[in-house]
Amino acid sequence: MSTTANHTQHSQEQVKLAPKGSLGRRLLVLTVLFVMLAEVLIFLPSAAAFRSNWLKSRVKAAQLAAIAVEVAPDMKVSDEIAQRLLVTAGIKAVRMQRDGVTEVILRAPSQSMPYDTVDLRNPSTGKAIIDTCDTLFMPKMRFLRVVDTMGPDSDDIIDVLVSESDLRQDLIVFSIRTLIFSALISMISAALIYGTLIFVFVRPMRALSQSMTHFQDDPEDPNHVIIPSGRHDEIGRAEADLAKMQNELRLALGQKTRLAALGEAVAKINHDLRNILTSAQLVSDRLATSKDPKVRTMGERLVRAIDRGVALCQSTLKFGKAEEQKPQKQPVHLHNVLRDAMHDACPENCTISFDNGVSEDIVVNADPDQLYRIVLNLMRNAVQAMDGKGTLTAKADVRDNAIALTLADTGPGIAQNLQDRLFKPFSASTRKDGSGLGLAIARELARAHGGDVTLLRTGNSGTVFELTLPR
Repeated sequence: MSTTANHTQHSQEQVKLAPKGSLGRRLLVLTVLFVMLAEVLIFLPSAAAFRSNWLKSRVKAAQLAAIAVEVAPDMKVSDEIAQRLLVTAGIKAVRMQRDGVTEVILRAPSQSMPYDTVDLRNPSTGKAIIDTCDTLFMPKMRFLRVVDTMGPDSDDIIDVLVSESDLRQDLIVFSIRTLIFSALISMISAALIYGTLIFVFVRPMRALSQSMTHFQDDPEDPNHVIIPSGRHDEIGRAEADLAKMQNELRLALGQKTRLAALGEAVAKINHDLRNILTSAQLVSDRLATSKDPKVRTMGERLVRAIDRGVALCQSTLKFGKAEEQKPQKQPVHLHNVLRDAMHDACPENCTISFDNGVSEDIVVNADPDQLYRIVLNLMRNAVQAMDGKGTLTAKADVRDNAIALTLADTGPGIAQNLQDRLFKPFSASTRKDGSGLGLAIARELARAHGGDVTLLRTGNSGTVFELTLPR
């Protein structure tokens, strides 16, 4: 009772603590991070495009300033007007190249800083991104010499000198503005995606988890079985599969409970049943020694019937006990196990020939008692199938990871209707007085060793079983 209470309390604590590391919070954080990452990846091309547009706008402004100079008398303007044109255009100097002749149109009084050339006639997105990062994160006191044509169909070249610090200031303003809008877009997108994920995925998953927890507390209560929502996606199929599994498990547990109650009742009447059978056995023994041949025959038949009843009760009770103990493995000579088991499977009056073809050098790592029980059950079945006459042959095949022992008899074979349920308890005995437990126990013990017992073939010429054990 205390164990159940502790288990229930532990489950409730898990349910209460779950929101702290809930999937919803993780989805929210991941959504914000991924949206911000996408904005960062978009920002670099956007900043590069802003830089290109900024330079092009300065070129167009320089073209207008050049036109203003060209319409002036003798193409000359005063220093004051030239300075005003440069400031208005946001440039430092303008040069024109016509027919191979370079002419300075406007120039500031002092331009002594170094410069880097930007050719807008051959744009490159990759180089533009690199130059943008260079301007933002590695500022230098220099000019940018921007080269472009006067128009789409013109061969004249305009050469404009701009300050990179002006470009950097405008890039910083653009970056701050973009960051603010990106943050707003990220929060809105994250909220929408988060809400959608919560409604579509997290809530159904949470319902599945809670259903498992409630079912774990009381698996036999039909009210704790999840009711599928009818969805046609993976979650809907998971709900349907979970409901099916819970119903099957609930029925299996109910059946086990009934079988446990039945087993407990059988165990309680075992003592009284043995007393009754013992009394009947005493009477049958006296009848078997009667001088009257008919009474003696009936007594012998009664003795055999009571012996079969006692054996069946003992086998049933032994099988109904707790699981077998874990194998205590140690090196065992397989040849000797077969020899000893054959003595018990085939008494002295047995005329069956046993061919022990297993080499005495073959050693397996197994529990001696359990291995003996496996072999004894297989041999006893073979001896009973041959009805006291025939040959039983044992061979061992050493493989890479296992040792395979085959036991072949010359009996009439196993009926087709018994082969499918050969290893099921109480359902595959070939004899009327058999319990149908020998092969089930043999397979259970073999699998506990990491091996198996299988039926290789059966027919009119005999039956062959194979026992595999790991090396």
